[in-house]
Amino acid sequence: MIEILKKAFDKFDALIILAAIFLFMHFDYDNLSLIDKIYIASFSVWAVMKAIRVYILYNNEKG
Repeated sequence: MIEILKKAFDKFDALIILAAIFLFMHFDYDNLSLIDKIYIASFSVWAVMKAIRVYILYNNEKG
């Protein structure tokens, strides 16, 4: 499983995750701007697509 994660993630993915953690900690959730909502939506789409990539790599390794 570690090999699959190494194939799926690279250093830019780590930067995206670190930026997301930083921004999500500093959002004013009571008063989100349009840019904040767009960033949350785009990060969610990125996370779903990354999960799909890991799933596909896992199935290819298994079969």
